[in-house]
Amino acid sequence: MNNFHFTDINLLAVFVAWIVHIAIGLTWFQPGIFGKEWSKQTGKELKPAKSWIIPGFAGHLVMIFVLAIIINLANINNGAGGLLIGLLGWIGFIVPMEIGELIWEKIPFRLFLIRIGNQFVGIGISGFILGAWQ
Repeated sequence: MNNFHFTDINLLAVFVAWIVHIAIGLTWFQPGIFGKEWSKQTGKELKPAKSWIIPGFAGHLVMIFVLAIIINLANINNGAGGLLIGLLGWIGFIVPMEIGELIWEKIPFRLFLIRIGNQFVGIGISGFILGAWQ
């Protein structure tokens, strides 16, 4: 390990990447983008469970903070490196978890693509921000 300390993490960069990640998700699922298709694929109305909004935001913050730690541990100090780490996390963690949804919950493949696409963009851009803002 490279003598990592939590004080090495740029908290402002984490905050900005977190807000950007949430904004991407909220935009991604707008009716004019993928929201209508998500509703069609799930058979559900595009309304959040209000009791889970704060835990959901907290979960996104934890994800972005952990991404910042990994970027720091990898000694990345540029946007391209942060993007790469973000996309490695996407392909190594998000996609396999979503494949589990295909297998066990038998979600439609189009829904799978909508969900992994959202994370591809969100985690990729968040990684870029965190890498560039070291």
